[in-house]
Amino acid sequence: MKQFLNFLGIIAAGVFGYIYEPKLRPQLTGVEAPAPEVEQAVIEDIAVDETLASAPQIDLASLAPSQLPERVLLSAEVKVADSTSGVVMTIDAGNRVKLVRIDGENAVINPGEGPFLGRVLISDTDLRQQLATNPPGPATAEPEPPVTPVPAPEPDVAVTEGPLEPAPMPELTPAPEPEPAPAVAGGDPVKAMQESVRTAQIKEFTFDQVLTWEAGSAEDVDGETYQTGLASYKAETIFGVKTIQAKALIKDGKVQRWIWPKSGMEIK
Repeated sequence: MKQFLNFLGIIAAGVFGYIYEPKLRPQLTGVEAPAPEVEQAVIEDIAVDETLASAPQIDLASLAPSQLPERVLLSAEVKVADSTSGVVMTIDAGNRVKLVRIDGENAVINPGEGPFLGRVLISDTDLRQQLATNPPGPATAEPEPPVTPVPAPEPDVAVTEGPLEPAPMPELTPAPEPEPAPAVAGGDPVKAMQESVRTAQIKEFTFDQVLTWEAGSAEDVDGETYQTGLASYKAETIFGVKTIQAKALIKDGKVQRWIWPKSGMEIK
């Protein structure tokens, strides 16, 4: 029985010491008791808050894409969508996503695969913490696309220095005068035609119908050379009064025969 009471006393003394020892230690030893342990996650949060508080405020809208981190950590779920297909998917908190750009108080993000885009509040990411830990450096200039020079159009006319000389005028060659019809031995073609019509060598028209008489050039007809002449006369046709021409083939000063100028058929 005595041993059992001693055992209870030892247990009671241990419990008393565990409860009251921290409070009595400063009075007995003059040394403060150590502070209770704080969870590691709480300590990290406090350190982050102190870093943000001490870091200078950064205007996120003024940062170039090259000054932003490639990825951010989500602290809230975000919905992203494909504008082409209309498919919507949810990205859970705790995932790292690609940071596309800053749009006001929002960050435009991409999950990393496909054409999905979404918006999330900057405060729901670790963007500011990353910038506070690693301040952005100077912006990197985006390379400009090469400009292909456009060649100047070449002038159609060569330009020369000095006063312009007038262009030489082209020489004008006078038109050749018509050669006179060669004379036929034995007389004048006009007189030969008039004599032929007066003597009724032809029945198609009379001397009074003739308006003009013209001497023509020499022509080869059926292997023989003739002096020619034209007689223009008026005649009544189914189309009314018309001026018609007849050609005379003259040889040795006499009309050998009369023909139609276009067809060459003989006129009786």
